[in-house]
Amino acid sequence: KCNIAGKYVICATQMLESMCENPLPTRAEMTDVANAVFDGADATMLSGETANGAFPAKAVATMAAIARNAEEGVNHCQVYNFIRDFTPMPVGTIEAVVACASKTAVDIPDLGCIVVFSESGYRANLCSKYRPRCPIVVITHNASVVKHCNSVFGQYAYHIPEPATWATETQYRQGAVEFAVAQRLCQPGAMVAVIGGVPQDVVMTKKAASSHVIPSFGITTAPGVFRKMARTGSTLINPAYAEESAVKTISLRSTAISLDEVFSPAAPVRKTKIVCTMGPKCWDEQTIGELIDAGMSVARFNFSHGDHEAHQGVLDRVRAVAKEKNSHLACLLDTKGPEIRTAMLRDHEPIYLEKNQPITVEAVGDAYTEFQGYKTDEETRIGLSYAKLCQSVRPGNKLLFADGSLCIEVLEILDDRNLKGRVLNDKKLGERKNGNLPGVKVELDVLQPKDINDVQNFCCKNEMDFIAASFVQTGEDVQLIRKVLDEAGGQNVQIISKIENEEGVANIDAILKYSDGIMVARGDLGMEIPSQKVALAQKMLITKANVAGRFAICATQMLESMCDNPLPTRAEMLDVANAVFDGADATMLSGETANGAFPAVAVSTMAAINANAELAKTSSASISFLRDFTQRPFTTIESAAASAAMGAVDCAAELIVVISGKGAAAKAMSKYRPPCPILVVTADAATARQTGAYFGQYAMKVDDLTSEKFAVDRFAPAITEAKALKLMKEWQGMKRTPSSLDLSKQPKPQTRGGNIIVIAGPDGGDADKHPVVSFL
Repeated sequence: KCNIAGKYVICATQMLESMCENPLPTRAEMTDVANAVFDGADATMLSGETANGAFPAKAVATMAAIARNAEEGVNHCQVYNFIRDFTPMPVGTIEAVVACASKTAVDIPDLGCIVVFSESGYRANLCSKYRPRCPIVVITHNASVVKHCNSVFGQYAYHIPEPATWATETQYRQGAVEFAVAQRLCQPGAMVAVIGGVPQDVVMTKKAASSHVIPSFGITTAPGVFRKMARTGSTLINPAYAEESAVKTISLRSTAISLDEVFSPAAPVRKTKIVCTMGPKCWDEQTIGELIDAGMSVARFNFSHGDHEAHQGVLDRVRAVAKEKNSHLACLLDTKGPEIRTAMLRDHEPIYLEKNQPITVEAVGDAYTEFQGYKTDEETRIGLSYAKLCQSVRPGNKLLFADGSLCIEVLEILDDRNLKGRVLNDKKLGERKNGNLPGVKVELDVLQPKDINDVQNFCCKNEMDFIAASFVQTGEDVQLIRKVLDEAGGQNVQIISKIENEEGVANIDAILKYSDGIMVARGDLGMEIPSQKVALAQKMLITKANVAGRFAICATQMLESMCDNPLPTRAEMLDVANAVFDGADATMLSGETANGAFPAVAVSTMAAINANAELAKTSSASISFLRDFTQRPFTTIESAAASAAMGAVDCAAELIVVISGKGAAAKAMSKYRPPCPILVVTADAATARQTGAYFGQYAMKVDDLTSEKFAVDRFAPAITEAKALKLMKEWQGMKRTPSSLDLSKQPKPQTRGGNIIVIAGPDGGDADKHPVVSFL
């Protein structure tokens, strides 16, 4: 509403709260700042982070970097058209001219800047309203306007000694363009849009500025030689990926929200699923039951910790409680995966590393548990478990340790085992600390010997539902995982590829081809790529998964503060909601349930945020977007699912029933994000459990699909089950249309509820081969 009204808006409170004590923000905070930019904020605010925090300047620099990178991910053409379409017409002459100038920034990607004469700030603020991609240089004599530029999107003030007149307009315009070049707001030689038109008299009043002066708009050129910038739109560091990444991935961010939806406690049936990590604070039977009641649909077993015996005990308890509660709870094995760790130290005592000191890093490989690092007056030497370190990195690369709290810059490769580096910050380093190599392809197998044992002798043996494979980097990695699973009878186990480094982001298309789903694992991803790029990567990865019809899980530090507190921070609340807006099928809790003080409260909090975020999404826009970007021709199943999803919008359906033997038709239905729940009727137990990771799906397990009529009318078994699951309450999604913001004029939903859509086979059975869509 502020954007459309042309008023600036500031987003505030707990945006980088953890930086009061830590030099790096949490993953939720990274994406919260970026999403404020995507939402259209003119400014973001720091409170305790600067007033009382330990790293005030670092917090400002971090926020600036995140905001700047988020702006690169904005679809400026879409934003301009949206604001213009919803601005009441007709507009005044000044706004018409300013809108044309802003449109130029959309039409000319290399436009250097917009220069605007604005003595009262009125023209400048109108220019900011349309969110041009380039800076706005405001020429003004008014000292108040100069200061106000600091809070409005895109504005930088060029202060002149007296109000501009026709006689001085050219002089001040040239000075402003030179100022823009000198301040690096505009490239030398770039085109510049100029919004001019000043009065003949020296005295400038607001009335004159807005009423008697006809504004003008033209194009000039900045001094200097223009060098075309490489616009790749890439979130990556490695220039080798630039050519492949030249085409941007367009994401849809479409919401429509009314006051009723903001203030009402009601929310629709939640469709975004929740993955919970098992751990000491939640693996007793009572707490497992509380998690299921609160909304857990997938139980995650983290095999970075524990042995088979301990995990078996937890798995048995989880399945016993799920059976007691008649829950189709899925179980997921998360592999330890390839990892890099620091070696042992002399006397097992940590060493203190000082900023700018030299250090030698030795690639000791598997001997890292025996090697002993040290610090003496002569040298400092540490060992690393990655044997191919010196073959993989090059001078200038950074080595990160202990969750990024220690950074070492590579200066020289000494030989095939040793490199010389420089410590970039003070830090006490202990043994077995995790390491990350940003921008480097790590030459380690995706499944280490321990992982293969875990997969074949635990996951397959116990008929678990999902494997989340750590550090997947290529499509070949996924094929290897499939081979290892199939060899042990794990054909029904679905593969979730965890995207945790630059290589995985770069090869996402090939990874999606062979995966059943992906996890945006923001923990290591935030180490492997700059923190300010995480939000961009998250949106790109989830969008690609949506279009490919693969489910996407958003993970890591989503409600991190709830490990100790019963309420999340403001950044965390918004992070969970924005994952839903991005298109995630599921959101994940890690330490919040495994080791947190309030595991069930964390799940119920996430469930409530997910459900309310879904209330704001416009299903018709999402369905159209996915249809438009899906490769043609469609399969029969996909065509039926897309049509059924749009039909659910058109007729305000309250339920979709899919009869699906192995889940193919159900997956296609989830892809198109219908506005109502999907009841999946299946005879396959694994398919029933795996609904726990897919958007909107709820399972009904039956004995046999052949010749049964599960959904022939409103009294059929599937409809009865849906009512028992409380899926069939009046759907509240048709209170408005996506084409209007005048919510008061939209029709109310019918009191009797909506229709029911059924996707079944020709005989009313399995729809996985020959789907038939019908309405009840």
